[in-house]
Amino acid sequence: MTHDTRDDMTQGAAGPEPLGPFADLAANRRSDDPRRPGTAGVLPTVLTMRFLAAFLYRVSARAGSSVPVLGSVLKQVNHAITGADIAWSARIGPGLVLWHPTGVVIGSGVVIGRDARVQQGITLGAARSRTGQDGDPVLGDDVYVGAGARVLGPVRIGDRARIGANAVVLTDVPDDASAVGVPARIIP
Repeated sequence: MTHDTRDDMTQGAAGPEPLGPFADLAANRRSDDPRRPGTAGVLPTVLTMRFLAAFLYRVSARAGSSVPVLGSVLKQVNHAITGADIAWSARIGPGLVLWHPTGVVIGSGVVIGRDARVQQGITLGAARSRTGQDGDPVLGDDVYVGAGARVLGPVRIGDRARIGANAVVLTDVPDDASAVGVPARIIP
């Protein structure tokens, strides 16, 4: 995303129009290991839960932009089938790879840039507080979020940042840095 301010980042990710349902196919194809039997070709990729979860999110986002209740219903279908709870109003750039979508929770105000890679059991969402620091995370391009991680509140995760497994991120993470631990500490 390479933006200087939080406001710039929220303007960019998926733009005003939701992306088409196949916006993540190429990234999911690239994530297949060609040495594993049965992964060659488009069909094996399309049949994976990781692709199905991203596909159903894209369909719900497209439907929800016109008919919000339909977007909500499709979000629930995605949750029931894949275990991924991704709000249709989240803005996610192309290239999303949900390695294991079970337990993935992405809130309605979250913004994610291009080529994000997400592991299972993560939460990206708002932190409601009494101090008025409400808000949702904004993740840059090429971000990796490890299994069980939590990114909460109005934080900015920079381009190419890495969030370690089970980290709890409550502060901004700069470009090209890693965040690990509870609460997360930044490793340049």
